[in-house]
Amino acid sequence: MNTTSHIRGIRGAAVAIVLVALVGGACGSSKKASRAASTTTTAAKPQVSCATGSVSGAGSTFVSTLMQQWIKDYGAACPGATVNYQAVGSGAGIQQLIAGTIDFAGSDVTMKPLEQTPAEAKVGPVLHIPWAAGAIAVEFNVSGVTSLQLTPETIAGIFAGKITKWNAAAIKATNSGVTLPSEGIQVIHRSDGSGTTAAFTSYLTAAAGSVWTFGAAKDVPWPTGQGAKGSDGVTAAVKQTEGAIGYAELSFDKANSLGTVKVKNAAGSFVEPNATSVAAALAEATIPADLKVKINYTPTNPAAYPITTDTFVIVPQKPADPAKAKLLKSFILYALDAGQQSAVSLYYAPLPSSLASQAKTAAESIHA
Repeated sequence: MNTTSHIRGIRGAAVAIVLVALVGGACGSSKKASRAASTTTTAAKPQVSCATGSVSGAGSTFVSTLMQQWIKDYGAACPGATVNYQAVGSGAGIQQLIAGTIDFAGSDVTMKPLEQTPAEAKVGPVLHIPWAAGAIAVEFNVSGVTSLQLTPETIAGIFAGKITKWNAAAIKATNSGVTLPSEGIQVIHRSDGSGTTAAFTSYLTAAAGSVWTFGAAKDVPWPTGQGAKGSDGVTAAVKQTEGAIGYAELSFDKANSLGTVKVKNAAGSFVEPNATSVAAALAEATIPADLKVKINYTPTNPAAYPITTDTFVIVPQKPADPAKAKLLKSFILYALDAGQQSAVSLYYAPLPSSLASQAKTAAESIHA
């Protein structure tokens, strides 16, 4: 198979996920997100302090599966409210917020000063409010292999292009009893500016800095592999390419029934990504006053999954339009309260109660 042309085809076919909440809770989404969200049964309408009008956001594909559920349920509870969201990647979402073309951005990484300064010149003070958390799964597609355990050094070696065969000694060393093929490893990474990439490369830098020397950012100079747009694009490429490995938010991996790597943490345990292991990792995060949560990618808890991230809504504290200010506050508070119940069934993790409380306080400060 011509892998390069194959991935180009996937990349060319990728489109933005558009999520829209309308009266009655109708919404549009990617097919993968739809399958995952459809597993969640909405209970009785939550008590929500509703607002009316319309707001638009864009950014993180990491949060898009959960965002779709939030938009659907909020729309059902609050007729007259419309929330639009385009899952175009954290980098693109931040740029659109800086340009003033959207009302809020979704991002898995906080703004750098060079981004926040022009944004605040355009829209005034900007809040970073964590509203969910989740695992970045290392997903793979290797015929006959259903389980893999990898160390951070091995993961870094694969994405650095230093480990190129599935039966390499480093992979065999932690997978006794697994029959590994001699085929080449096909690395798939994000082609767009991505908060998921920022978190993944931050993990590689923190946990295996002697191997991964290519930096930590929304986009890095990848030394090997093929790019695909969005978490959905990476996952589609991995699913359709024998011998592939990539990284994406866990719900995309689960919706496509791909293999998921158990990752060795700093305590020496090989840990599967799930809500419990993400919560264990979050317990070791640093929470500054501005809520720009700092994840510890080398957690000491044996139960912690190390490639974990918070995902944020980045929003003006004082929107110019009073109606939009009310709707933004209402929707964000919904996500931080009743919306947290959707997290676990969609393979995310709810925020710890103390962090959720601080996030709600920040959301309450939104006003025109």
